[in-house]
Amino acid sequence: MKVLVATSETRGHRKNDFGHATDGEIVTFGSECDGEAIDGTCGCRRAMVGVVSRKATTTFKVVEMPDLTLEALADKIHDSLKAGGWSANDEPGRRSWAADDARELARLAGFFTVGAVIEKRGKKFQVRTKK
Repeated sequence: MKVLVATSETRGHRKNDFGHATDGEIVTFGSECDGEAIDGTCGCRRAMVGVVSRKATTTFKVVEMPDLTLEALADKIHDSLKAGGWSANDEPGRRSWAADDARELARLAGFFTVGAVIEKRGKKFQVRTKK
């Protein structure tokens, strides 16, 4: 299946880019500040979060992971939520949240070609253009 992973490719294209996630790790949605501008100082409206490092990045790439299933992706997201303190007691609602995010991430990755470097601009995801 196609997924998004952290990448350093094209980082620096925007002067407010950052990359704290580990290159190659699967990324998921993070929390966003109320009222934060897309190019605000927090960066939450333009970043995705690594499922292992739980650190943010503004650059991610579409890759094919043929052995990854939707259920396994949901498990990775749920494990990340638990490790980050968002689901301390394996709450059923958090499992549902992780499954919803996994489906949305797979749907989103499906819009782009493998190898495309993607950026997030609020709710919009787009291919980064080469400079």
